[in-house]
Amino acid sequence: MVLLHTGDGKGKTTAAMGLCLRAVGWGKNICMIQFLKSPDFLCGESKMLEKIGVELHQTGIGYSWTKTEQQQRESLKKAWELTKEKLFCSKYDMIVLDEIVNVFSMKTVSVNDFLTEEDLIMALEKRKKTIDVVLTGRNADKKLIEYADLVTEMKAVKHYYQNGVTAKKGLEY
Repeated sequence: MVLLHTGDGKGKTTAAMGLCLRAVGWGKNICMIQFLKSPDFLCGESKMLEKIGVELHQTGIGYSWTKTEQQQRESLKKAWELTKEKLFCSKYDMIVLDEIVNVFSMKTVSVNDFLTEEDLIMALEKRKKTIDVVLTGRNADKKLIEYADLVTEMKAVKHYYQNGVTAKKGLEY
């Protein structure tokens, strides 16, 4: 199956983590590739995923506004190459591509010469069909929505950020 968690609300990555937890509970082998999150920023989920045996690759380079477009492109290209490597091997039961959907609508960097929604769909088509894939990120394109077997839209209704509350350890990271 291909599952897509999209929308402007909180919970896309959290839902994907829940699927990881459920799959590990059944002895499944999981790989998560985080396209934008950096290993330089310690968060609770990375610590927990390591403890339960999920293979985690945080391929982001940190705050994008402090990096050049070329640095961002190189990071995303490496993430995409890693994704194809993982999708085409038979080691995993589930692969989570966290924030891959965000990549397609980034305003600061263009990746169209090496990664488009069509490229992602073609890679998903070529993968071993026993591998479930979870995609997360805002602004999912109609093509991805039509392709996915399950689509969940997280809708922002109310968030404490609107009242000036900053990211809270254990809730946001």
